[in-house]
This record gives sequence, structure tokens and C-alpha cells, in this order.
Amino acid sequence: MCTATYFPFADSNAFVLTHSRDEKSIRPAAHQPRLSEINGQSVVFPQDPQGQGTWIATTADQTVCLLNGAFVAHQPQYPYRHSRGIVVLDFFQYANPEAFADWYDFRNLEPFTLLVAGHNRLVEICWNGRRVFFHEKDPKHPHIWSSVTLYMPEVVEKREGWFRDWWHKNPEPSVNDVRRFHLQAGEGDPTNSIRMNRDNKLFTVSLTSALYESNGTTLIYDDFVQPISVQTINSSRYATA
Repeated sequence: MCTATYFPFADSNAFVLTHSRDEKSIRPAAHQPRLSEINGQSVVFPQDPQGQGTWIATTADQTVCLLNGAFVAHQPQYPYRHSRGIVVLDFFQYANPEAFADWYDFRNLEPFTLLVAGHNRLVEICWNGRRVFFHEKDPKHPHIWSSVTLYMPEVVEKREGWFRDWWHKNPEPSVNDVRRFHLQAGEGDPTNSIRMNRDNKLFTVSLTSALYESNGTTLIYDDFVQPISVQTINSSRYATA
């Protein structure tokens, strides 16, 4: 359950992919981002101790993030094979998004949307519980996604409107501007704001941005449950602020 935005920078091939993680208060606090080797690649990601997966992971040249659900809200059919967060890490076992979509075993996994952003490319892979949908998105155009398991269609549309209005007023935003949108956008209703809160039982628990530039990717992570702020540069240098 989450919100993700993608914003390209006009004067280069750089972009920032930002993810607000919305989660139940009873779920264990996340582990801070760490560097791991997956299929010979250095991958940085925060980790969910319950499902052992993640909602966002990055290498020096691509970032993968997860949203719960595909196109419409679904009725869970438990038990599932494993957490959807594992899918994000499994992605790095494949050469490219096409190979993942063609060969990954999606059977008995709860519906999800996977975003893959890299050099001049943005891909959306959706699993609705029955089949896989593969979409090439315009990497030169800003985008927003809201988890369909958490937000009704009319709310998703309203949030898209907030994003369009903000983008038109901020055609050349900084990374901090994008993160500020994730923290402040809404109409005073915390149940559906980008940084949401539903009676302290379900709320935005963290904010993660992956900034892709010609020399690599910078991961910026803020945890709202624990006093953790982490910045990882180029998926190879690791420091805690």
C-alpha cells in the first residue's frame, strides 16, 4: 500500500523515483537500507522484517519499486506463496524487465504493480492474479501511482490532479521539492493525503527517493517510525546521516 511518483529532469537523463510507504501500525518497523549482492549486482534496499522483502531497491543504474494491487482492489486469497516484497529482490535475477515478465513464476502471488526505472526507460509490470501486463511508460513525462488496495478510484483520480497541479506550478523541481509534495499534498483530509494517516492504525511510515544521475543512483530514506535518515550514493558508498 503506497504512493509512488516519477519525475524526469529536462536538462539530462536524470530522474527521481519517490515512494511513500503506507503500512499498518502493527507491522514491525523496517530495517534501514543496506547493501547486498544479488546476482553479481550491488543492490541497496530497506527491508521488511516480516516478509523479508522490500518495497524499493536500487542498483547504480536502475530502481525497482512495488505497489500493492494491479488495476482494481481485489479480495485476498490466502495463503500466498510469499510476500510481494520478495518479488522486488527476485527481479535482479533477470537480465531485463522483459525476461522477468516472461519467465518469473507469478503463480499464487497476491496482485501487485512493479515499476522499473532506468536510463531512458520506465516500465510498469502488473500482475492481477491471473495474467501479467507489461507497459512501457514515457520516461520523459512525470507520473504518479496510488495503490488501488488503499485508495478508491475517485481518490486516485483526485491525487493525480494534485500531482498535475503541483507539476505545472513546479516544472523544474528539485529532489527536495518532490519529497515535499509527498509530505504535504492533499486537501486537509489525512485519510487520503499523500502522507496519509487513518486513526494511527494505518499511515505513511517512510519516504524513499532514488535519484538517478549519470554517475549512479542516490537513495534517500526517511523513516517516520524510527529516527532514521539514510543516504546511499551510487549503490556502493554507504553512510548514515
